[in-house]
Amino acid sequence: MIIVFGSTKGGVGKSTLSLAMANYLTQEHRKKLRVLDLDFKQSLVDIAEKTKILEISPLYPIQAKENISSELLKASGAESTENIIVDLPCYLDAKAHYSFLRSADLICCPFAYDEFTIKATLLFALLAVKVNPLAPIVFIPNRIKKNVFIESKQEIEKVLSGFGTISPTLYDKIDFQRISNVHTPATLLSTLLPALDHLYETFMIKKN
Repeated sequence: MIIVFGSTKGGVGKSTLSLAMANYLTQEHRKKLRVLDLDFKQSLVDIAEKTKILEISPLYPIQAKENISSELLKASGAESTENIIVDLPCYLDAKAHYSFLRSADLICCPFAYDEFTIKATLLFALLAVKVNPLAPIVFIPNRIKKNVFIESKQEIEKVLSGFGTISPTLYDKIDFQRISNVHTPATLLSTLLPALDHLYETFMIKKN
């Protein structure tokens, strides 16, 4: 199964949620997987390098964009039983970017309710539907401030619902910065599990 995290806006939490999902699948459901860091910042690769320096065994491998071979693209096809999580860049400008989006079994798009992020989210949704009209899209409200009234929330969710579904909200916590390819802080579980359980139970059980 291929799970893609994408958006045309940076800073929405694609990389962090890619790790959170990978940790969840390996620790809660004992899935074997790999994470592909296609983002230009290579923040997941940096985390993997720090894990190596500390000589801690990671839960799964993280591969850099330079190491995505044509063999891996073929191996990630529809007949593959391997679980792959892909952190896409904000700007899709390479064959591999579109190949993974086209092959995705599930497309996850983190977003916030501000005007600029919503425009970028809709742009990504339009692109995703055009490239891969069969894959379900899940919009993940991420880094949302608790107890803050969002005036246009219902209107925004109504528009996004025309492209896919909306997961339970992930509220902003400083501990999101501590997620690695070794563990997820226990303080985040009450925030993460409703959304991750929703994704797994709704879209992944049948595929796995």
